[in-house]
Amino acid sequence: LNVQIWGTGGMSHQLQGPRAGLINKAFDNAFLDRLIADPADLAAMPHIDYVREAGSEGIELVMWLIARGAMDDAPPRVRHRFYHVPASNTAVGHLILENPT
Repeated sequence: LNVQIWGTGGMSHQLQGPRAGLINKAFDNAFLDRLIADPADLAAMPHIDYVREAGSEGIELVMWLIARGAMDDAPPRVRHRFYHVPASNTAVGHLILENPT
């Protein structure tokens, strides 16, 4: 049986208000690092911190965390990692992880 778990959602972005256009590359890349190595630390982070660092729509990162929570606790193998800020106001990331066992 092969199982895939998908978490979707934008990375840092804010589409309205005084912070419209916010992209936080440093936070996004640190989030990917922590999602791989220390998801429990991210799970303890209050949602307001996601909004503060990644914008109002950046709370979508919690969906990535939920998908990671369905995996083993041990650090996964990183099969693919990608991060880019296209011409739009949304940071884009891809991460393919594989359980170590």
